[in-house]
Amino acid sequence: MTMMNDGSTAAALGHNENAKACVVVAGPALVALIPMAAAPALPAMAVQFAAEGDGALFAQLVMTIPAVMVILAAPLMGYLAERIGRRLVLLSCLFLFSLSGACVMLLSDPWLLIGSRLLLGVAGGGLLTISFALAGDFQGHLRERVLGFAGAGAALMAIVAMVAGGHLVDLLGWRGPFVLYLLGLPVVLLGWFVVARHRAVERIFNDVRFPIHSLWPLYLLTIILTIGLFMPGIQGPFLLEADGVESATTRGLVLSAYSLVAAIAAGSFGYLRRRLEPRAVLVLTALALGIGCLVMATAHSVFGLILGCVITGIGAGLVEPITVSMILSRAPEPVRARAVGLLLSAVFLGQFLNPLAVGPLRTLYSIHGAFFGVGLIFVGLAIMLWLVKRKRADSSVPVPSNSEL
Repeated sequence: MTMMNDGSTAAALGHNENAKACVVVAGPALVALIPMAAAPALPAMAVQFAAEGDGALFAQLVMTIPAVMVILAAPLMGYLAERIGRRLVLLSCLFLFSLSGACVMLLSDPWLLIGSRLLLGVAGGGLLTISFALAGDFQGHLRERVLGFAGAGAALMAIVAMVAGGHLVDLLGWRGPFVLYLLGLPVVLLGWFVVARHRAVERIFNDVRFPIHSLWPLYLLTIILTIGLFMPGIQGPFLLEADGVESATTRGLVLSAYSLVAAIAAGSFGYLRRRLEPRAVLVLTALALGIGCLVMATAHSVFGLILGCVITGIGAGLVEPITVSMILSRAPEPVRARAVGLLLSAVFLGQFLNPLAVGPLRTLYSIHGAFFGVGLIFVGLAIMLWLVKRKRADSSVPVPSNSEL
């Protein structure tokens, strides 16, 4: 068999293990800035570009359009990393992230603004893919701790972006929050020193016959879980409005409980995995998403809505760490970046599909009925995952790990 060494294998960790973990954690945290740094600027941006037509629609497009490029770029960047090495792709994406994100401060043309956001999505897709592929270099529970901290860092960065972004809008106008993308530059410097240089000693691609398509059940499950993950973020404001919560401050506090608990849950992933097998964590994840949505649907009070957000946040914080962990444990190193890239495409596809999937329920049964219906679906999914887990545990026929969910 031929081999490829990009300097990122477990043997290369050595004394810079903690520094490499910081790079892995920083990747998802920076990508969380892609939508969230722009969010506080949306109203002011809508006013700025009102002369171009629908200013509000344009501002929302600026916030969300990078996700389309993340879906497309994540698997492509994984494929590229297999050819030229993860280090070069990582550093290039970090630099492109800061350049394309912060250059908005100098742009006035709406088409250039959209173009910069598309490039930001490409950088984000590559940054996420390579960060999680590097997490595969860690072994056992250390890997799960790093993945948990990565999820927690992303959730906390989303909160920081909302708070700091609002202050920057007040200080500098709608362009202010885009300065936050310069946070990628210190990570470029850190990555330069702690991710070893690519050395194409031998190549393994042609000899690897791992069927990535065998992971499709996990990709499908990830899409479904992500639809539930974004219920508070995408559908929550409409539910709060229907329940008479008119204060923007109160709405922000209610929804921030979801992000805070998601960060805590993600940070606890390593602890959970020492006590629960992956299927049990999946059951817990789906159950928390389902019960949380049911509580939010039936609460009709600020306290009840916060409780629902807290329960949903537990499941939301576990979605990314458990799915990435399962992919890393199944895909061999040579195709790991590509496998992770496809998983990240599934995550962002689930985000994109949330309004399309929930919209018919809202039309037929109101926003409360939509949350109730989604809650029932996820409780049912948790039961199904539990039954599958029990069936496989009782079976005497060994099941190849690559075919597992």
